[in-house]
Amino acid sequence: MGLLAVSALVLTACSSSEAGSIPGGSASARTEASFARLIDIGHGRKIYLECRGSGSPTVVLVPGLVAAADTWSYVKDSAGAMKPSGSAVYPRVGEFTRVCSYDRPGTARESGGVTTSTSVPQPTTPRGDVADLRAVLDTAGVGGPYVLAGWSAGGPVVRIFAAEHPHEVSGLVLVDAESEFLQSELTPAQFDTFLALIRNDDSKRVAQWKDVERQNPEKVFDQVRAAPAAPRIPVVVLSGDTFDPAAFRARLPAGAPAGFAQVFWRAQLASQERLAEQYPDAEHITKTRSDHNIHNNRPQLVVDAIHDVVEKVRGQQSGKPSPQ
Repeated sequence: MGLLAVSALVLTACSSSEAGSIPGGSASARTEASFARLIDIGHGRKIYLECRGSGSPTVVLVPGLVAAADTWSYVKDSAGAMKPSGSAVYPRVGEFTRVCSYDRPGTARESGGVTTSTSVPQPTTPRGDVADLRAVLDTAGVGGPYVLAGWSAGGPVVRIFAAEHPHEVSGLVLVDAESEFLQSELTPAQFDTFLALIRNDDSKRVAQWKDVERQNPEKVFDQVRAAPAAPRIPVVVLSGDTFDPAAFRARLPAGAPAGFAQVFWRAQLASQERLAEQYPDAEHITKTRSDHNIHNNRPQLVVDAIHDVVEKVRGQQSGKPSPQ
């Protein structure tokens, strides 16, 4: 989902198999076992976490706005339908290293229903999401080093996490990640139109589910700008290169200026370029043949990007040159 795309919420009952908290036990046992359940992080809150595979570094997949962990296990087929698949990002990454993902509060599952993660007041902020991610990884005994992959609204979360915990994060993969440079690529009036679009999207989602995840883009961008300098680590930036102006215009509130869809798309492309420039050694993949949902449309592209970063990290750990 994210700021650029909105999926319908399917409000059905959640699976009871995911309702229990993770039991106690040694951190090493929890780290190596495959599991998918709630983690009690204290203060009356639980967060759903799933992990599989083995090896280092651990890849942590951070979904976009309103999207739950299972978005990384789905692909879009030739007919445009979303289906779970062994070729999706989560199962494929689990074939070559440890991989985890989680449900932020207020997210909805591709499989139907809403997250079992404890609801929190909305809107949330990336700094709050970083604290939650830190808590759930620590409590579950999922240790670093981490390669963080963030899609859409997950982008600011992984960037701030890496900046605040530079000794634990060894690589980043940014999948059409939200960029603070979108704001600076738009005039104040144009950015106001974008904010109106977000409020329009939010009102539709809240009508379906009052606890749905929401964000204030201005606070998101302010918090990314205020974060410490980015660590010099392997980074891959993947940017969507397909845009549907008609679908975008349908989301705009009444009174939006004519031609805003094209203005927004130019700003989005420029913001992705500037995002990649924040990381001196970043590889920027712009020919993705995908819209915003790259991980569902072109999962192997995302898997390859994560694999490349993982191999570079392993090369650094061993002191040997990584494969080019």
